[in-house]
Amino acid sequence: MARIECPRCLRPLKTCYCQALTPETATTDLLIIQHPSETRHAVNSARIASLGITNCEIIVGEDFSKSTELDKRLSNRHACLLFPSDNAVTVRTYQENRTKPDLCVILDGTWRKAKKIYYLNPVLQALPAVTLSDTYTSTYTIRKTPGKGALSTIEATVAFLREVSQMPAAHQNCLDAFGKMINAQIEAMGKETLVVAQFCDSSPVC
Repeated sequence: MARIECPRCLRPLKTCYCQALTPETATTDLLIIQHPSETRHAVNSARIASLGITNCEIIVGEDFSKSTELDKRLSNRHACLLFPSDNAVTVRTYQENRTKPDLCVILDGTWRKAKKIYYLNPVLQALPAVTLSDTYTSTYTIRKTPGKGALSTIEATVAFLREVSQMPAAHQNCLDAFGKMINAQIEAMGKETLVVAQFCDSSPVC
């Protein structure tokens, strides 16, 4: 018998996190570019961002260089890209030298896949790149991180919004839902399976 899923978060009903997720409007619009392979992950944290933040949009794809999809969304916007490129500056430095962005683009995928999206799309390389001003510890224990300070997409998104708005408690609802999803997944997988999974998967880049 097929399992019954929540129509909103697409999780099995017994692991649905929607009760912890009340939609809020962020001070900066968000555009998440999700690698196609991430849509299949059961623990897709970008979905939490789209459900918990009303002005967050997800588009799925890898190479937009031959279409105008990205160009249209970025046209006439004061946008930045949350990505650790060589010329990236911290959010704090960015705001000292520029006005507050009205749109932030975030790449959702493993570090390798996110880099590929970045290098395939010149329009992304043309955006001012920012990184988080502070170092955070991820609670995304079910996927192996590429290094210290690496965060899941929802963790990086919330950290960015808190820094740019200077509201340290903003969007806690998203992190609560994320924590509920992770705990449910750990319980479903079992600790022994979890150890294997940590060494067989990569963490989303942020």
